[in-house]
Amino acid sequence: MGGSPSQLHGDYVILCPRADHARKLYLLTEQTNHQMKRLISILLVLLALTMPLASADCVHVTQTTMQFQGADAIFTLNYDLDFLAKVYIWALGSANVVPEIEARFTSFDNVTIEKLDYNEAVVIAKNVSYYNDGYYFHNSHDFGMTIEKLVVDTPDGSPRTYWNINRTPNIFYEDVWD
Repeated sequence: MGGSPSQLHGDYVILCPRADHARKLYLLTEQTNHQMKRLISILLVLLALTMPLASADCVHVTQTTMQFQGADAIFTLNYDLDFLAKVYIWALGSANVVPEIEARFTSFDNVTIEKLDYNEAVVIAKNVSYYNDGYYFHNSHDFGMTIEKLVVDTPDGSPRTYWNINRTPNIFYEDVWD
């Protein structure tokens, strides 16, 4: 079969040299797909292994602002995320950051996270104050940890800043919503 345009190759006949090139290209593509699958598998395993690291103190809160809306408190947490946490959130969502945010509000009842992104969270705590004769009274609530900087912004006054505090202050504010 020396001068024939077809060649015997394994169990099939290659009719032209281009078919042999197409087969090599196909095999190369299959090899590349296999390598990509292995690489993706390795990356997923690494991500799964680093997930606990991403949840351990990945949120550094720089400021917490507490505002009032009637008997409810609105907390805005400004924070920085470490690089691994940002990658994790980008890849799998923010569910891993939620426990760190919620941990700050363990003594509050009826807490919901309204907003959560790369640098800010908004948390609503319902019924943290009680109403009496034109004023709302807020009894102190413990935070789940020490808050570096807490800015309390009451509707009837100027904001007050507290440093290294582990509970909200006892305060009262006028009912400005009526």
